[in-house]
Amino acid sequence: MTRGGAALVALATPLLAVLLWAAPAEAHAYAVSTDPANGSQLQTAPSAVRVTFDEPVTLPPAPDAASVIGEDGGRVDTGQARLEPGRRTLIITVRAGLPHGVYIVSWSVVSADTHPVGGSMQFGYGVPAAAVSAPTAGSAPSTGWELAVAATKALVYLGLVAAVGLVPAALVLGAERRERKILWRAARIGAAVAAAGSVAQVVVQYQWQSSATRGGPSWTGLAGFAESSYATAVWVRLALVGAAVLVLPPWNRLAPRRIRWTVGGLLALATLGSVVHNGHGGGGPWWQFASTLLHVAAMTAWLGGLATLGWLLLRRRIAGRRLRRLPLWSVYAAVAVAVLLTSGLVQSVVEVRFPGALTSTTYGFVLVAKVLLVCVALALGYTGNRWIRREIALAGSLDADARPAPGQTARLRGRVRLEAAAGVAVVVVSGVLSSITPAEAAYAPQQQIRTAIGPFAVTIGIAPVRRGPQSFRITVAGRTDATPLAQSLQLQLRQPDGPVRALEVRFPYRLPGEIRPGVPTPITFPSTTVNVPSAGSWTGTLTVVAGRTQQYTTIFDFRVY
Repeated sequence: MTRGGAALVALATPLLAVLLWAAPAEAHAYAVSTDPANGSQLQTAPSAVRVTFDEPVTLPPAPDAASVIGEDGGRVDTGQARLEPGRRTLIITVRAGLPHGVYIVSWSVVSADTHPVGGSMQFGYGVPAAAVSAPTAGSAPSTGWELAVAATKALVYLGLVAAVGLVPAALVLGAERRERKILWRAARIGAAVAAAGSVAQVVVQYQWQSSATRGGPSWTGLAGFAESSYATAVWVRLALVGAAVLVLPPWNRLAPRRIRWTVGGLLALATLGSVVHNGHGGGGPWWQFASTLLHVAAMTAWLGGLATLGWLLLRRRIAGRRLRRLPLWSVYAAVAVAVLLTSGLVQSVVEVRFPGALTSTTYGFVLVAKVLLVCVALALGYTGNRWIRREIALAGSLDADARPAPGQTARLRGRVRLEAAAGVAVVVVSGVLSSITPAEAAYAPQQQIRTAIGPFAVTIGIAPVRRGPQSFRITVAGRTDATPLAQSLQLQLRQPDGPVRALEVRFPYRLPGEIRPGVPTPITFPSTTVNVPSAGSWTGTLTVVAGRTQQYTTIFDFRVY
């Protein structure tokens, strides 16, 4: 290997470490427990509040990312919230000398896939907390900034399509020297667009995350965010893009062509890996990261080839020698599309998981739109391939300079450009998808169980039937008007094949329904929120208390997803 080649490999090696950044984690974090518990009444003032999540989280640099608020609206925490080693438990220290009263704890953290996740709980010190509802999500992230995040991601994707996808396609299609110069110029412009979009991503991502905190954005917070893992991935991406521009021609002639292309290809792959790291693919196990990286690389290769073919190589009537290169492009495109579809199927299984989530979540709707656009592009690609095979058969006995009939190249060009437009739409939709809560995490199925308990007809509503925060709404009505009214409920959950044996659900409110003569009056009991720690089969033991000597019990089964 020459000195130039050794230098290029030495330059690429540390930068390629971005490909190893995929750390195991789930899509969205949620609080599995708090200390004190939500709705609890304490006799001793706590020195700190602990919130434990189901996966590692990041605490934003905003001063209001975690706080404890008193009844007068003033903060009683010390402003020194921190995460324990392992980043699964948030500790919010509380000032000494708390007066008796109800306190609300709120937090906004960032889950492994860079989405802000908020929550809250309340407790009483010396007085009842009267917590009857599910912990709220705090301030919701701004929809406007969420759209801006999707737009900057799409801009980076499109820039990388030009920077990474054009030149390999030119080699496959046999571009001439003059055409290669045009493509190099377009690739450098694409690299500049991707770099500018990446810098914008840091600002927009910070604005989106800070919009979920009470204090909002600040220069200090932005400076802190610039040191986060998300921003670090962007800085590495900028270094990778710069290195790729310096390595590949016409800037670099130090190393043999094969070395330049090998190192340049690795740098391009690592650049795409930095994009995957900051999306849903970066929040999962290594195989999910690898699958998403293949998906992005295949999309880049496919769109780069379509752009090269549609806007450069088919501008004039195609010559016979170029026509004979098109079957090689068909193979190149077919491999890219096969990888795209296979990796897309893997992603769909991971991000959707439940069939019902495909038709009941925003992510599912957008994913269906993406699949439809891919189908349109594939149909256009199929008709283009049929044209290529027909024209090659017609020109089989002609010389290398033979051309298709007038107008035929224009028809192929139109199909290719429509296919490329559908591909660009797929990229834009992919940017939107990467900014939406995955369907697997957003899926919130509900279950309703109707049963009879002694003289009562009971309707049990569970929402959502998912691992994590869950609430019950139970309506009890007598079979006849003479049946005594239900006074209270007792409900314990257990997991027959798991470690949970007695998870108590509380019903602090009793809500009588409409009173009509001769008709039993239904009584509705809304529960507090209970955190169900694991999926699988669960059993509920429900007791309806109608009086001191009138209690009726039943057992019902339900499944948690």
